[in-house]
Amino acid sequence: MANRGIIQKTGGGGGFITYMAMNPQANIGAFVVVTRSSLTRFSNMSNGINDLVSELSGGQPASIPES
Repeated sequence: MANRGIIQKTGGGGGFITYMAMNPQANIGAFVVVTRSSLTRFSNMSNGINDLVSELSGGQPASIPES
């Protein structure tokens, strides 16, 4: 389930990955750069950033069921 109002962008290259999430209506955003490795878990990172932006925007984080 997507968090309402959050704009997201992924990227990376050269051994790193990036993720940006922002809520322009709340003037809140986060940008993360991490080293790419076999242990990198992109969905864990992006879900955590989305939850953070949602909470800082005054909303509730989305519940992500364990798989």
